Amino acid sequence: MSCARTRRITIPSVKARRPWFVLALVASLAFAALPACDGFLSSSKVAQGQRYQSEDHHYDPYFDSVYQAQVGAATWPDEKKAARKPLVTVLALTPAAVDETIIFAIRERVRKPGGSGAKLDLASAKVTPGGATDAPLFAAVEETARLELDRARKLKDKADKCDEMLKHGELLKDGADKEFSNRGADKADEKKNEKSREIRRELQGAIDAMRSLSRDAARQSRDAQEFLEDLVAAVEAKERGRSTRGETRPLPPKADEKKPDEKKPDEKKPDEKKPGKPQAAPASKPKPAEKPAEKPAEKPAPAEKPAPKPAPPPDEVFNP
Repeated sequence: MSCARTRRITIPSVKARRPWFVLALVASLAFAALPACDGFLSSSKVAQGQRYQSEDHHYDPYFDSVYQAQVGAATWPDEKKAARKPLVTVLALTPAAVDETIIFAIRERVRKPGGSGAKLDLASAKVTPGGATDAPLFAAVEETARLELDRARKLKDKADKCDEMLKHGELLKDGADKEFSNRGADKADEKKNEKSREIRRELQGAIDAMRSLSRDAARQSRDAQEFLEDLVAAVEAKERGRSTRGETRPLPPKADEKKPDEKKPDEKKPDEKKPGKPQAAPASKPKPAEKPAEKPAEKPAPAEKPAPKPAPPPDEVFNP
């Protein structure tokens, strides 16, 4: 009776106005009742976080890297809890305490009588007390700041890496689609066709998985930065204004990361000139032919001395 009454109240009225509605309803129920099978109303193995191997060396390295990224992402919640554990312990909070509860508890402890604000330097993860020192709290703040800073950097790197893998997957998918369209004589090989459809479906699942991981990693990195900014304000016994929400500063560089050398203005030295481009030496001019050395003028031969006069003959002795 109830079924007849339902049929009399609903179906005739709908059927009278829109006959196609009943057919669409029946078809949708029939399809929903069908068991899920590969390629029909089922998601890929990669989309479900399972390892997939296509037995094709062109695609399997990519599928392996996607699986490793998914396994790594499963540890993100535990890493967040580990970063907050020092504060949760020193503040005697439950392990499931949310960020807002942790920040509020720090600010109230710093503001209590006898307490004083402090300065937290994120670059070094060091607290400088402003007065009375709450050593256990400040030690926990430093430990959490260091862990959360490392986590924020790691998540940012993961987001960039997943984005690169997303783009690589799109290139592989485009290539697989073109190969399927140009398969030529293999169209009749249903086994190859099914394998090609399977690989393309898994590639699409990998692309979707990398897009989701990239978005999640970027969001969690921003959340970590927001927590660090709140932590700085709470240690100073202050509260961040609503206007500063979402305005996170760039992450400070790692301690072992060298800063780029700052260029200093060139100091001009009075006698120094900047070396210019080496110029070709000018062609040497031919040297003028050397004139033969002039011989020194010959000295005139010495004048001949006059021959000496002959000695006068001895006087003749006159003997009378």
